[in-house]
Amino acid sequence: MIWRLTHLELAILRRDRRAWGALLALASLILLSFLAIATQNVRSDADKQAVAAAERARWVGQGEKDPHSAAHYSIFAFKPSPALAALDPGSESFVGQTVWLEAHHQNDMLYRPQQNASLLQRIGFAAPAALITGFAPLIIFLIAFTLVAQDRERGTMRVALGAAIHPRMIVGAKALTVWCASTGLLLLPVTAGSLLWLGLGGRLDGDTALRMICWALVMASYFAFLAAVGIAVSLRMANARLALTALFGLWIFFALALPRVASGMVDAARPLPSSQSVRQEIAEAAPAFWSDEQNARNRAKLLARYGVTRVEDIPNPRMAELDLVERHSHEVFDRILGGFYGRVAAQDRLFAAFGFLSPTIAAQAASASVAGSDFSHHRDFIDSAERYRRDLVNRMNADGMGHRAHGTERHTNDDKLWSQVPEFAYPTPPLGRFAGTALPAFMALLAWLAIGGLLLITAARRLRP
Repeated sequence: MIWRLTHLELAILRRDRRAWGALLALASLILLSFLAIATQNVRSDADKQAVAAAERARWVGQGEKDPHSAAHYSIFAFKPSPALAALDPGSESFVGQTVWLEAHHQNDMLYRPQQNASLLQRIGFAAPAALITGFAPLIIFLIAFTLVAQDRERGTMRVALGAAIHPRMIVGAKALTVWCASTGLLLLPVTAGSLLWLGLGGRLDGDTALRMICWALVMASYFAFLAAVGIAVSLRMANARLALTALFGLWIFFALALPRVASGMVDAARPLPSSQSVRQEIAEAAPAFWSDEQNARNRAKLLARYGVTRVEDIPNPRMAELDLVERHSHEVFDRILGGFYGRVAAQDRLFAAFGFLSPTIAAQAASASVAGSDFSHHRDFIDSAERYRRDLVNRMNADGMGHRAHGTERHTNDDKLWSQVPEFAYPTPPLGRFAGTALPAFMALLAWLAIGGLLLITAARRLRP
């Protein structure tokens, strides 16, 4: 029975050009946004791969030199676009895409796509996930209002109740109609298009498919809550004007006001230091130039490490001291930069927890986490590149320390050593490794679904002919 009523409601909805036209317009905008971002990501990844190949050739072909100098010469590491970045770019447009890997320095990421964005993108960059979380509530509320308002105008609900159709059946059919219409036009096309795009590009593996399914489930759950609220509020208001006003206010409150308020509260509760202060702290803890006192301490540590009493008894004292300072910088980077990144992650967790105040916040945080475009995934790339840098530098220093050289003498090596360093390759982390950051958002989304169900049940109980 409920499927027959849903089919009838969909037929009625299609006759309303205003609601149906708004739904189609948003669906078209979502698809266009997806195609634009996906095309840009393909071009960007192709450029990254080409430059990475050139970097590898430059590293291997740099000629004969001191291994530590080669470690300073080093290479650039490039971050590939997340597979679902065309659906939800998250922070990708505002964080760097490449990093220079050199001795003694954990450099900042370079090239933020937003720096080269068009005027339209700088004014208001719209991605499918942003369009869905921000404007789908308005369209879904409009559809729900239309279905209820038409029944009120025509008196069909009274006829249905008089024909002994259970109120829950009527309310459930209307909510299911709104959910089917919104999911079928706003979610399924862009999901199918993304799967096709990834399949043609050879990026559709098991983890990516699982991420796509989870992303679709997040958005479908969001739509289900909105459909339930739209129908319940439209039924409970005394007249159509009050219902439309209430729904419009809920859209502004949930999708526009609360996310901005929550962002401000997160900044106030978990403030971040400036990047300049972080770099200054690193420079003071791991200076690029050493004082005479630091040189003396380094020599004492080296003598103790090698168990000798004279610097001349160390095979390569210069390289040994450079290695000592390099390893000291690792501890500094882990403590200072690691602490800074931990504070950024704490901001993300707090923002996700605000999902209990707004379903839009819950959907936004969950979407970025599933798409692999949140800060947790970005930090994973930073950590992966840093591990590669340390392995490279340590290998160069080890080669130097393994050969005797004193005074102005320099041990050199060539492509036999450079080619032994493997190419940098970033393995995409599997779904679930960083889900803890957005776990409050997933829990909040489930709570909002339960609230939506209770609202529908309450509206059905109070429905009278």
